[in-house]
Amino acid sequence: MIVPILFALGVLPLSSGLPSAKAPYERKSEECTVRTQRMPWTKLSSAEKLEYINGDLCLMSTPAKSGIPRAKSRWDELQYTHIAQTVYVHGVGAFLPFHRYFVTVHEHLLRSECNYTGPLPYWDEPADVGNLNGSALLDVEIGFGGNGIGENGCVVDGPFANLILRFNADMTTGEYCLSRFLNDRALESAAQENVDMCLSKDKFTDAWRCLEGRPHGAGHGGISGTMINPFTSPGDPIFYLHHGYLDKLWWDWQSLNLSTRLTEIGGNNTQSAGAGFGPGPGGNFSGDPFGGGNSSFPRPPGFPGFPGFNGSNPFPFPFPGQNRTVNKAFTDYFNDGGNVTTLNHTLWSANIVENVTIADVMDPRGGFVCAEYL
Repeated sequence: MIVPILFALGVLPLSSGLPSAKAPYERKSEECTVRTQRMPWTKLSSAEKLEYINGDLCLMSTPAKSGIPRAKSRWDELQYTHIAQTVYVHGVGAFLPFHRYFVTVHEHLLRSECNYTGPLPYWDEPADVGNLNGSALLDVEIGFGGNGIGENGCVVDGPFANLILRFNADMTTGEYCLSRFLNDRALESAAQENVDMCLSKDKFTDAWRCLEGRPHGAGHGGISGTMINPFTSPGDPIFYLHHGYLDKLWWDWQSLNLSTRLTEIGGNNTQSAGAGFGPGPGGNFSGDPFGGGNSSFPRPPGFPGFPGFNGSNPFPFPFPGQNRTVNKAFTDYFNDGGNVTTLNHTLWSANIVENVTIADVMDPRGGFVCAEYL
């Protein structure tokens, strides 16, 4: 496993040596005997919904264990894992595999440390287009709570009311609230026609670029607040249902040609010049990553900015037209032997669970993931 990484303003110092790169990949041998089920939130019973919510509350109260400096809870450690490598898991070929891995890491903690036994839910986003405020996901009794209030958009109802988060986007720590600014217009990008366009792509690189565009941006933009920040978004428990849904879309695409798509990977390991956080449906990486409907994190119409960061810049890294220094501590550790994403690419979770490779998560039915989508 890699030692914990401190990530501040694009500089990533390591406290000790990394494992040697370029080792040939050997498929992991663990058996998948009983697959967990993944299904829409609306298909869970009331008891299963409450058990799942209690699982996340458990992670928020369980002390940190992975040695991440300043982390107080397992929830902090999950958020840290995403913040630390945001610029290396968005706008790159590892975007879909990493988030399949990350969703499974969250599931592993729910089951192994918080005794969750039910299905892993995802958010069926097209079903809520045009009626976000009426979504069962946002129920205050057996859901994730509703919209935020006030200038900072703090969530004050539901099971996660007054939740305090700690890691800022620049890896400093400070207390700020879980925030939301619900926006139906942003969620419109989740429309089925956009999904179908992505599923029609022939190549992985085209399907990835499409999925990281409007379908990805829709859930983040629709919830907004904490969810619109590409670094800190896992602070909102809805993040995992959103990326569970996006992973299901990748699996739907894979299932159309399993003989090829269980091993098809590609793309760049570092964001290309002018890249934002995900291209639009046409695969164009240029432009404002937070501005338009084609961006991965579209700014919802009328969105009032990014409040609630206690003076911390929510986007501390350079964007289009600025220089971005590639940190070789990450890129060398990927084990790809270059800037093209391969099956040998290492996926990292800051010592929360074991590292795996992209090959280990390509087929969600076996090995590390061991799940089935319903």
